[in-house]
Amino acid sequence: MNKITQVIWTRQAQKALKDVLEFRYKDIPIAKRIVRQDIIDATKTISFPKQYQKDIYFPQYRKITVRDYRILYKSEEHIAYIMNVVCSKAGKSSEK
Repeated sequence: MNKITQVIWTRQAQKALKDVLEFRYKDIPIAKRIVRQDIIDATKTISFPKQYQKDIYFPQYRKITVRDYRILYKSEEHIAYIMNVVCSKAGKSSEK
């Protein structure tokens, strides 16, 4: 089994993270920083391409769940690409 040696955030994922946190924690900057760090830290735990389960809505991606967020990723070779960050609460999604 290939081991993940690098995690790369796509521009879409970076924008989605920024947008969803700005929307949910606009007036609570400390909470925004804490949740952002929790999400980023979770992506650093990806060690193997199939470590996490497939996302139910986007089966081409695997997901990491952190708080109310799904972090969607795919892997190629030894790289995990973070594709999107989606709020799991109804009506708060940054999915396109």
